[in-house]
Amino acid sequence: MQKDLVLLGFDVGGTKLGIGLGTSSGRILDGWRMANVNTRPEEVLPRIAAEARRMVEKQGLRMEDVAAFGISAPFPADAKRGIMLDPPNNPLWRNVPILEYLSDALKIPGAFENDANSAALAEWFFGAGKGCENMVYLTMSTGIGGGIIASGRLIRGGAALSAGEIGHLCVQVGGRKCSCGQEGCYEAYCGGRAVALRMREELSGKPESMIMRLAGGDPEKVDMIVLEKAVRANDPYALALWDEIALRNAQAMGMLINMLNPEKLILGTLAWAVGDLYTDPVKKYLPRFCWKEPREACAIVSSALKREISSCAGIAAALNYLNESEGPAGRGE
Repeated sequence: MQKDLVLLGFDVGGTKLGIGLGTSSGRILDGWRMANVNTRPEEVLPRIAAEARRMVEKQGLRMEDVAAFGISAPFPADAKRGIMLDPPNNPLWRNVPILEYLSDALKIPGAFENDANSAALAEWFFGAGKGCENMVYLTMSTGIGGGIIASGRLIRGGAALSAGEIGHLCVQVGGRKCSCGQEGCYEAYCGGRAVALRMREELSGKPESMIMRLAGGDPEKVDMIVLEKAVRANDPYALALWDEIALRNAQAMGMLINMLNPEKLILGTLAWAVGDLYTDPVKKYLPRFCWKEPREACAIVSSALKREISSCAGIAAALNYLNESEGPAGRGE
């Protein structure tokens, strides 16, 4: 049996920043969170390094007992050098060499991964993807991202370091404008933020609509939660929109299944939060968009880690770094 390694994970988000201390078998030993809205990296980086050391000491360990650390962070970034370039939700974090800083501060090796890849690794090592050689993880929340495991390895990089940007597959030529600047992206039809903006546009001036009533008349409160409630109440507008979202999800997922032939397609937040109401219509439409053989070979499942995925993401990035740089260190199996 492989030795159970101790690992640190840093999860850098737009609104929160977290640290997880865990093991290569997926045990979480300790965790810490702080708000990350309008913070300055020169103030935050020393604090998270100190918190990481405190967490290690609390377990009766020394920093040299920690095999590696991993950083899960949003793009755009220079992943090779571990530099956060221009995170969209925190304008004060620009060109931040977070990997170099933490490597110097903690004196242990580390790795940098984008957040979608890190989430895919977490599901692969510790969650619904354990035992898979080929799987795809989709973040299904504010936006849509993805991580791809093919032949037992994370697919990353590419000529422009943008491999795996699943949310920006084109599902409609000349379609809805996406926040990335393109038109017709998958995310523009199924991402939580895009759907909320669409509802606000289409229901502007319609305070009598069920969705506006459920939102208390406040357009800013129109979101996927309100949409789900309206769908369950059989509101015609909500049902039609929900059906379109399911169709677009099936279209994009069908492309992935045909292209990659995964054993599992693992879906994030919306899928496990909403359940069959979200996934059943997608499965109904899938035969329109992919071949029978790869479709029947692919299990479409929700995340097993659910809310714990953020605690596991950086730890999984650290474990993958060790696997790739030093040979297999075990996959939590």
